[in-house]
Amino acid sequence: MKRVFISAIAALLCIGASAQSDLTTFQVVDKDGNVVADGATLELSEIENMGSYIQIPTGLSVKNTTGTDQAIGIDINLSKIDNGNFSCCFPSSCTDVSKAGEYEDYNAPGILEAGETKEILTEWIPQTYGKCTATLQFKVYTIVEQELFGVKIPEPGEFKAYAQKITVNFEYKDPAGINDLSSDNNAKVVSRYNANGTRVSSDFKGLAIEKLSNGKTIKRIIK
Repeated sequence: MKRVFISAIAALLCIGASAQSDLTTFQVVDKDGNVVADGATLELSEIENMGSYIQIPTGLSVKNTTGTDQAIGIDINLSKIDNGNFSCCFPSSCTDVSKAGEYEDYNAPGILEAGETKEILTEWIPQTYGKCTATLQFKVYTIVEQELFGVKIPEPGEFKAYAQKITVNFEYKDPAGINDLSSDNNAKVVSRYNANGTRVSSDFKGLAIEKLSNGKTIKRIIK
């Protein structure tokens, strides 16, 4: 009798555990429309020039694969950020952070309509060469209806299950192989030059080549 009772408890625990994972409601797709598998790690270094700054985007979107509206949220574990800001505008609002950390419910959950594909608009905005690593944990929520002036409006409700988890490694590479600033925080700039090799003053704006007191040379974008 005791063995039967323990087996029943184990079965219930297995059912509860399986209910915490849902990989069928949503799909994560890349910029070319290819499905990105749960647990995948992406290596990204393609830069977009936004005029006053540069960014490395994920290019990822999330698709609601069902025939009904679904609510989705996201947790982000930012395990590394050498410099700059990490930005995410998904599902419905935008937040920028500059420090590593675990960010539960990074933005408020939102709703994807039946069959809708929505870009997650997530990128690293570096200030100089370095790396950034973020793990994106998508989450499924229930949908509740709130009545406003006699009209029922669907809204995200309670957390339901974890969906896909994707890790993204961003890297802003130095094409000339010059060291980045991440290991030279204590070094001082002894001279500064523009891209043409002309020495410039401290108030220079743009891409600069700097010689440091430790003998290293780095490239840096000065705003």
